[in-house]
Amino acid sequence: MDDKKKSKSVTLKRTVTIKAIVTEDFRKYLVYELQNSIKSLDEKLQQMEIQGKQLVEMMTKQGALDQISSIKQQIELERVQQKSAKDELTKRVDEAQSLPIDSEFVQGTIDGFVSIKPGDNLYQKLGAMEIIIKDGIIQDITGDVEEK
Repeated sequence: MDDKKKSKSVTLKRTVTIKAIVTEDFRKYLVYELQNSIKSLDEKLQQMEIQGKQLVEMMTKQGALDQISSIKQQIELERVQQKSAKDELTKRVDEAQSLPIDSEFVQGTIDGFVSIKPGDNLYQKLGAMEIIIKDGIIQDITGDVEEK
């Protein structure tokens, strides 16, 4: 019976945090990516406004005047949301430009998997895990790491 317990295992999903050590190259890359996102938002907003105007013109020609105000409200709501997102990205560009060299910056999280079996400490296995990178190269892995 004891041997059966030891041979049981299950693989669980856990969150792994990716942190980058800030270098000049990383800072430039981050600012570039954020500025590209801003540009993409601007293009999306322009396209939406063009399509909205075309839709309003089409509805006017079809005599569907009662629907025009609803469409205009939807367009305005989307414009406000896009502007808010752009403002947030602009703020993040400013923050990225002032990140101190050699500080750690949380890039995001990914899902990692860990095997557990009877006798393991679940809190250690599922605890915080981080991958520290510098210019794309893994520098360290912290937390409970399975050795292969």
